[in-house]
Amino acid sequence: MIYVNTGAFVLGLTLSWLITFGIFFLIYNDKLQLNPIKSVLIAILFVITAITDYLVDDWSYLIFVIGLYLIFNWQRKRNYFLLSSAITTAITIYIVDILMSAILIPFVSSTNIQGFAFTAISSGLELVLSAIVVLLYRKLHISRFINTNNSPIPVLLLSYFFIVLSIFMNFIHRFAIYRKFLIGILFFVVLQLIVLLLIFLLETKRQKTIYQQQLSQEQLKNLKTYTDQLEIDQLNLRKFKHDYENMLLSLRTIADSKQNDEWNASLDKFENYSNNYFNNVSMKLYKDLNNIQNPYLKSLFISKLNKINQENIECTFECHYIIDDSPINVFDLVRLLGIAIDNAIDEVKKQDNGNIQLAIINETKQVTFIIDNTVSEAENIDSINQVGYSTKKDHSGFGLSNIQEIKKRYPNLLIQNSERDNVFHLQYVILKGDIQ
Repeated sequence: MIYVNTGAFVLGLTLSWLITFGIFFLIYNDKLQLNPIKSVLIAILFVITAITDYLVDDWSYLIFVIGLYLIFNWQRKRNYFLLSSAITTAITIYIVDILMSAILIPFVSSTNIQGFAFTAISSGLELVLSAIVVLLYRKLHISRFINTNNSPIPVLLLSYFFIVLSIFMNFIHRFAIYRKFLIGILFFVVLQLIVLLLIFLLETKRQKTIYQQQLSQEQLKNLKTYTDQLEIDQLNLRKFKHDYENMLLSLRTIADSKQNDEWNASLDKFENYSNNYFNNVSMKLYKDLNNIQNPYLKSLFISKLNKINQENIECTFECHYIIDDSPINVFDLVRLLGIAIDNAIDEVKKQDNGNIQLAIINETKQVTFIIDNTVSEAENIDSINQVGYSTKKDHSGFGLSNIQEIKKRYPNLLIQNSERDNVFHLQYVILKGDIQ
């Protein structure tokens, strides 16, 4: 054990909690909507956790986790990523403290009481080690593990690791055997981290398998919808062909008799009759789907176009060039497009005369996906990228923040959004080939 006088201990504890809050904001690196009220609440939480740590150390991190969750997710849908980030922060501080002790204990006497010089050295070392650990997290993309499809599994695993680590460390401190078991402590922490990482990898693989199975099932369902619609339209066109020939014969008869009034009336009737068949779903919305040869993308567009048609939303879809491959992982691309089109549908169906325009442009060096939709009122482009932002009731979606999370994985993915003349424009540009 290392003993520190009261003043130096309070200063070190305060600096340690400043580092702790800093680690949280670096791990939970999505844009947070900080307003004056939340800033004050964070300051209050900082004071409460520091005092609790001084008086009853065991409860300070529990207050830290619960406090952050209430501040940033009050009255919203469950946010497992926020919980995982807070718990990961607490675990990080434990790991940093263990590493810091391993470095300092051989050089510090356990009989002398340390002062402010020791606090300055230990706080500086804690800051450096924390920065290294956070950089390691980002290098290993830890946020992707703790944000697995917004699943509770990472929260449960991290909670288990934190509880076990907390009990183990309290046991070591209570019996004052820290120096004797320092190597054992480090081995225990490394072993727990390896087990945790393996479980994370297995869970990520399982989630990916489930997601692929769901996509395959959805693909079959959508292709059946597509073929059923084509069969219906084909049957109607066959019937129309027979009626069409009869009507042409009638028009020739009227034209030969030079009855102009009847001629014009018959033409109007013929035009209205034919429009009912030429304006079917296959010819209007599905006309370019044959150019999408990737089955997952085709399934997605069948599903979304069918949903748009069921909502009676005016829509145009264009894809004049063959799309047979995706420059990025096709499952991520399906998520990107699905989120964007769903957001467009949710916005337009609230309008009386709204519309959606979808287009795919395949060029030599890039492929571009365009989603345009009318908006009832101007949107704040910065706010729609915030975590928790949604146009859906009771925050049942996460806006475009998931899009930004996927974007971090691909340097060749460019996302542009803008709003002008009550039209929201979203464009994905995916560059082909290797990115230097």
